[in-house]
Amino acid sequence: MTDKPLVLRAPAGLFWLVGVAVVVVLLLVDVVARGSWSQLLLVAPWTLIPVWFVWAFLYLPHIAADRDALHVRNLFRTIRLPWASVDDLVMRWQLEVHLTPDARAAGFGGRKGIVEAWSLTKRWRGIGRARIDETEQTLDVLRGMKASAGRQPGALPSATLSPAPLVVAAVIAVWCVASVLLAG
Repeated sequence: MTDKPLVLRAPAGLFWLVGVAVVVVLLLVDVVARGSWSQLLLVAPWTLIPVWFVWAFLYLPHIAADRDALHVRNLFRTIRLPWASVDDLVMRWQLEVHLTPDARAAGFGGRKGIVEAWSLTKRWRGIGRARIDETEQTLDVLRGMKASAGRQPGALPSATLSPAPLVVAAVIAVWCVASVLLAG
């Protein structure tokens, strides 16, 4: 087994991030072509706001699984679920992690004892058996990681704050205020 974690992310997040970033780059190139570099510095923070929203809300949330634990990354925190605290994994529209009775974690919009993350399966009908097989393969890999984790005495879920989205938002906000003050 490799030490590189298995990362599960909604594919729409990358699609939207690339799409919005391309549009923003084209707009900024147009500002430089028709205006100047100083105008670019005044306009750039306003065009970075939608890029930040797409990055923070669609691309950043993910699930990473390694040999020791399952990491659920949300907007402001990362929840670490050691494999010993995981009772079962179920996937229909999204991954549900059922925890053992002595381990508790709550996810955004989830019930106590279940951490629900972004959809990992396609919601279209007619795609057929390939999507179901892909989902089953993902579940098999995750269950295999859980089985190979071994004993982890006293391993309980933990949550850590992830300030990166707030720091980036604060930098963009300060830049926006500075651009308004400089533009007069």
